[in-house]
Amino acid sequence: MKLARPALLAAALALLLWREPARYHAEREIRAATEALRYVLTHSSELPDAAGALDRIASVARAAAPPLPGDARPLVLEGSARLVRGEPKRALEIYRKANDDGERAETDLNLARALERLGREEDARAAFVRAAWVSPALLRAMLPDAADTARARITAFEHDLKAGRLKEPPPLPR
Repeated sequence: MKLARPALLAAALALLLWREPARYHAEREIRAATEALRYVLTHSSELPDAAGALDRIASVARAAAPPLPGDARPLVLEGSARLVRGEPKRALEIYRKANDDGERAETDLNLARALERLGREEDARAAFVRAAWVSPALLRAMLPDAADTARARITAFEHDLKAGRLKEPPPLPR
């Protein structure tokens, strides 16, 4: 009986730690794939198969999602690879899925970029506004025209908020 208790504790501890290696591996994969995307963005003319590299980045990101439940980074990375590859509709679907687990301003920003690439200008502007409303620091990540429009709309929303006329935050387009 004295040996059973330590053995059970050891087994319980092993069970608790069993999932951690998968998480660690997924974290390393996300970091490497993020660096790969950064490289593709800055050196695409030097790559013999940039489209293939983007497909591999998206695949790595997708595979990293299950061990990281509730973490939007794998989906955002997958969506970004698809957006850069010229697949804005697919990227939009992935960004929406990422937002289903919990809205993040960075996801809203990328969603806006996908909408813009699809020619949905008004929806893109609304998503840029929502991203900047959630995190004003993201105004620096927007092109000047999008940032200026978002800043002006946020100023109007803030006036409505102070006057008690704003019932909910700026909507995110669907």
